[in-house]
Amino acid sequence: MTNTRSAGVTLTLILFLLIPMQGCADMFGFFNKQDVTLSLPVKGRLLNKGEPQQGVKVTRELIYGDTYVDEAISDSAGYFYFNNKKIRSSKPSNMFFNSSLLQSIYIENKKDENSILWYTTIQFTEEQVLLLSDILNNFECELTEEPITYDIPIKNTGQFYTVYTRCKL
Repeated sequence: MTNTRSAGVTLTLILFLLIPMQGCADMFGFFNKQDVTLSLPVKGRLLNKGEPQQGVKVTRELIYGDTYVDEAISDSAGYFYFNNKKIRSSKPSNMFFNSSLLQSIYIENKKDENSILWYTTIQFTEEQVLLLSDILNNFECELTEEPITYDIPIKNTGQFYTVYTRCKL
């Protein structure tokens, strides 16, 4: 009888502890998953002294809490393509998560200055990802050019994206 009673009391205490924790988790967005677009399609072209570069491995790396990597090979005209990247995540509704998104596109397996095609860190919102889509959907990368840092204005905010790239914007 005592074991049954203590088991009942223990179960009741556990329930009283878990229910408020679930409420806090929901309130802070720990379990509220939603679709998140990390990158819209990317279409670019690799050139070396104006000549298309065929067969070059291009890597896209997206870091949004976790790291997402995909690769493409440039075709005979130097073009490479990445599909849009969507994930299911609770991070956007988690008030404790730093919502920065790091986007980098580079050639081969290296991540040194000579391999970088595109590098930026943005304060993530899907509207900001959309703003960059026009640039990333049609850019040419001249591999003999030195990378340059650009400040791209964010509409109606007075703020900028800082992008480090060797591609035409």
